[in-house]
Amino acid sequence: MNERVFSLPKVLRYLEWTILIVILLVALLMSVLVNYFNFPEYPDSLLPFFMVFVSLAGCGILSFVFPLNRPLWQIRLYIFLEMLLIIPTTMMGVQIEIILYFYIGKSCFLLSRKDVLFTAISSCIIWNTLSIIDFIYRFDEVKKYLIAHLNDVYVLEYMIPHNLIIGVSGYSLASIFVIMFCYLALAEQKSRKKAEKLAKEVEALASKLERHRIARDIHDSLGHSLTTLDVQLELANKLALSKPENALKTVHICKQLSSQCLVEVRRAVRTMRDSTFNLHEALQTLVEQVQQNQNLDIHLEIKLPNLPLQTAHQLYCIAKEGLTNIQKHADANRVTLRGETKSNNIVLQIIDNGKGFNSDTPHSGFGLKGMQERVDILAGEMIIDSRKMKGTCINILIPF
Repeated sequence: MNERVFSLPKVLRYLEWTILIVILLVALLMSVLVNYFNFPEYPDSLLPFFMVFVSLAGCGILSFVFPLNRPLWQIRLYIFLEMLLIIPTTMMGVQIEIILYFYIGKSCFLLSRKDVLFTAISSCIIWNTLSIIDFIYRFDEVKKYLIAHLNDVYVLEYMIPHNLIIGVSGYSLASIFVIMFCYLALAEQKSRKKAEKLAKEVEALASKLERHRIARDIHDSLGHSLTTLDVQLELANKLALSKPENALKTVHICKQLSSQCLVEVRRAVRTMRDSTFNLHEALQTLVEQVQQNQNLDIHLEIKLPNLPLQTAHQLYCIAKEGLTNIQKHADANRVTLRGETKSNNIVLQIIDNGKGFNSDTPHSGFGLKGMQERVDILAGEMIIDSRKMKGTCINILIPF
């Protein structure tokens, strides 16, 4: 069974319409009731009573607007206009505070806490100030009116429907207000639970995809290392009889290659089994391995917080691919690998002093393409700054 989902603007609009309609009906019923019993004319307020209907009409028009994603000045102007339409009604002989409370509640969804607090305090001061002014303005006239027409006004046949209308309308408005906001809170809670469930499903799927990706990385890295190891062993076998000294050097290289393979396997298996992955330690091990196999001075400057498994592993693979490219193509002797956070971004920099290349020219190799693919997985950006004989700087920006 499909659940009907209402957006926040729609729920608030329905609630506002309900309140405005009830207030309008109450105002009309009270006018009819007064005319039916032919009461003496009540002392006029500072503002004429018919302006109440103008205020309600203006509120109805503004209810079609809900500036949720508008500039702050437009939101403030919107709340100000709503308050401007309702607050003067206290000088029209009516008290409809509930719509004022509703607008304060609406401001909670649109403004900051500071602005909401200012709205509530300022509206309270202005509302009560105008009420006192209207009370003082009509005090003498109302006093004379009640003394002269007390027996005409307080008639049982009139007071029963009067109290009934006021009581039912007040109870109905308060009940509707509470029920609608409770349902709104429940809908928001259900949406949050669905979002949390969806986030867990996405995380599980991402973890599964990452495990497959790590498995491919094992195959690729071990495939290359084992192929090299096989070639070296074959060479050692040929040199064993003719040149034993060279054969021993080759065997030593094979030992280093086999150790490197074991390290790669252990690292990848640990990454797949555990939910934690220490990026700094992994990069430190990677740098030590690269420096053993090639005369390359690598400066590691990593100042990153704890990252999700996928992000940490992708950054490791990007750094590994970048160092591999430098080894193969850059002819560099100094590399800086830097990681830090800047302006809600993870920044990974790979800088070398090699021969550089024209970054605007398309490349047929898979190294930079593979790095770009991993950056795309993390919804990031890769910026390459390289010049002939002036080195290369690769900047990786990942949202954080």
